[in-house]
Amino acid sequence: MKKTLAEFATDSTAEQLLTVSNKFERIALAEKTEWLPYYYAALTRTFMGFLSEDKSKVDGILDIAQKYVDKADSINPNNSEIVLLKGMVLAGRIMVDPMNRGMQYGMQSGAFTSRAMELDPENPRTYLMMGQSLFYTPEQYGGGKDKGCEMLMTAKEKYESFKPATDISPDWGRDQMMQLLPSCNSNTPDGKE
Repeated sequence: MKKTLAEFATDSTAEQLLTVSNKFERIALAEKTEWLPYYYAALTRTFMGFLSEDKSKVDGILDIAQKYVDKADSINPNNSEIVLLKGMVLAGRIMVDPMNRGMQYGMQSGAFTSRAMELDPENPRTYLMMGQSLFYTPEQYGGGKDKGCEMLMTAKEKYESFKPATDISPDWGRDQMMQLLPSCNSNTPDGKE
């Protein structure tokens, strides 16, 4: 599991993530009562959906992610990491057709992220995902750069004190947050110069 997590931490293309996801799936099949392999199989598939350039394939990728997140949830219900991942799967579905899916999946995704925050107020990934969502949501729909950046700053504070429960517990997101934070200091509404 640790070796596959190390690969997950360094792989950045959809093709590389597919290989890692397949490894997590094999681990999950061998460790049927452990939630983490299912969680990581779902997480890697979700990231694949975010990275996919072919939007016609995203729903299929996320259907597999949903299957694994549901399995993780059945093993360890009311877990902040799993609940957040449910919201991330829905956020990925929005990317397929933002105009037609934004309202439906956006509200559901936000509800999962809020629930994940309630379950573990110290989980920095919940603030990262909420901040990212707010940052890219137009102000007229309740988002905006200022709201997003405020949440990203909270994520930064949470990451500074966060210690994963074990060496295989979720500990991702710092790099993503560090890439977004400079946009908060930009003078343009979308954070781009």
